[in-house]
Amino acid sequence: MKKLTMLLGLLTVLTIVSCREKKDPPPPPPPQAESVPAESVPEASKEEADGTSVNVGTDGVDIQTKDGKNETKVTVEGGEANIEIKK
Repeated sequence: MKKLTMLLGLLTVLTIVSCREKKDPPPPPPPQAESVPAESVPEASKEEADGTSVNVGTDGVDIQTKDGKNETKVTVEGGEANIEIKK
């Protein structure tokens, strides 16, 4: 009888110990990064350089040519063409 009580007590203790939740320690928080404020640099006004640029897209074709003070713009959209010449 004592052996049976001892066996049941031992099984009860083993069951309680094995079913207990194991708690892992929480991971340490990541170190905070130092934020350096970015210095704002004013953009210099950009003068268009001489040359030719061609833009082709789904809306049409845009061609711009600049030679000194002369500037030519050609735009073709939807079957219509517009030409602008500045001197």
